[in-house]
Amino acid sequence: MKRGLFCFRQDLRLHDHPALLNALAENDQLDLVYLFEDRVWCSQTPGRMASHRAQFILESLQSLKKNIEKKGGALLFARGTATEVLPRLMQKLGADCCYMQAHSAHEEKGEEYKLGRLVNLKLVEGSTLIHPDDFSTPVKSFPETFTKFRKLVEKECKPRTPLPPPPLLRCSVKYSDTLPKITQFSLKKTVWDHRCPFHFEGGEDAAKQRIISWMWKDDWLRKYKETRNGLLGSLFSSRFSPWLAQGCLSPRLIYEQIKEYESEREANESTYWLIFELLWRDFFHFLARTHGPLIFLERGLHPERPPRPQNLDHKNLFDFWKKGRTKDTFVNANMNELRLTGWMSNRGRQNVASYLIHELGLDWRLGAQWFEAQLTDYDPCSNYGNWLYLSGYGSDPQPNRVFNLSKQAEIYDPKFAYRKLWTEDRSN
Repeated sequence: MKRGLFCFRQDLRLHDHPALLNALAENDQLDLVYLFEDRVWCSQTPGRMASHRAQFILESLQSLKKNIEKKGGALLFARGTATEVLPRLMQKLGADCCYMQAHSAHEEKGEEYKLGRLVNLKLVEGSTLIHPDDFSTPVKSFPETFTKFRKLVEKECKPRTPLPPPPLLRCSVKYSDTLPKITQFSLKKTVWDHRCPFHFEGGEDAAKQRIISWMWKDDWLRKYKETRNGLLGSLFSSRFSPWLAQGCLSPRLIYEQIKEYESEREANESTYWLIFELLWRDFFHFLARTHGPLIFLERGLHPERPPRPQNLDHKNLFDFWKKGRTKDTFVNANMNELRLTGWMSNRGRQNVASYLIHELGLDWRLGAQWFEAQLTDYDPCSNYGNWLYLSGYGSDPQPNRVFNLSKQAEIYDPKFAYRKLWTEDRSN
């Protein structure tokens, strides 16, 4: 009897999961585990993740555990490092091979390499809309700007059809482990702020329900391009990003739903725009694969460009920025919403990043690291890719893209409704 071990990472779903289906096809029994990795979850490494994302991940795991058990399987939980925990667990379970969904970011790729030197490790693609093998261009030669990347994709690539969930799970372990509580990671349970218009519930089922309600029932996809820069309410944005970031939702399933919507209702600029944003996500994933650790460095992809002068009062200024105590009320409102809810609109993210880099004269990586900790939808490729883009050292052909915040606030918050709602800090 052949036995394997599948380790979930940012792929907390059963639908459209090529790596899981491949592992099931190659084994008579496949045990399933989620590893709470020390580099993120250990209390001795603070600052990698705040409570909002942690709570979302735990909810997603609870949903995954339930759906696995419905299929006759069981989900194990472990804590530590992959190189220490997984080989030991494989030996205990009699597993010959470890399976994972391939990642794009440098740190995760490094873990794959180290683990692969210790055990028989098989990695299968599944995180991006476009499969890397479907390009005629090698990943290392991908275009350096989004426009060229998009044109390449639209010319020669089509997303693969989403795969169905496995009908049955065959595990040697018969009972799931108990899911840890958030307090076991020295994190506090999140407190609901009544100003927040939307509650992100983790898990595959909640993700699919969001597609049904936002896209089909409330029909907001029809006008998405017009509403996407909104600040107030829960419907101006699809808000798929937290589920995408943790892999509760396949980008190919979203694409399939958009195409079905276009066939049954209408195809317009808004339906295209959501696909356009999925391609931005892919672009940052492939950029991370191409450049590895460079997307985390101060001058990123352009070390030839001169460094920006750094403000000597950077510690105080950064503290004011992250706590929403700057001289700009528009920045403050966005930063308060982020800190208290784990969410910020796309428009807000661009503005607060521009302010930190160009107005305060701070290292963009300070902002990227703060977003990493605070965002429920944190994804290393998109987060650092976007910050690097705005810093002038990334894929943006313009090296000095600066937002006029007064004008931005006038356009997107003309009646001060957003600023009035979020400028007051009611966290205490």
